Amino acid sequence: MGYALLTRCHIGEAEALCLGPCAVVPEAQRSGAGGAAVRAALAAAREAGERWVVVLGHPEYYPRFGFTRASASGVSVGFDVPDEALMVLSLDGSAVPSGVVRYAEPFGV
Repeated sequence: MGYALLTRCHIGEAEALCLGPCAVVPEAQRSGAGGAAVRAALAAAREAGERWVVVLGHPEYYPRFGFTRASASGVSVGFDVPDEALMVLSLDGSAVPSGVVRYAEPFGV
């Protein structure tokens, strides 16, 4: 029905994860499948001992999972995005490191 992908990235020199892409088949959208996929991905990351997750997405959607504006933690990307669309989440309650997000090479950014 849907999925949420987590990929290794870095915030400055600190290892983190980025969330995305996330998708749900059209006939299952607005059924809670997307939220369930995101919650499951974040829970798996937390259980694996990951600390931080970055997402570039809809600022109305991701705060429900605990994401906050990345710029408030000194986190940025090396390309133009709306400030409110780049968000971070601490999975263990630790402070998010500041720095520029470096995505995995296949992302092309």
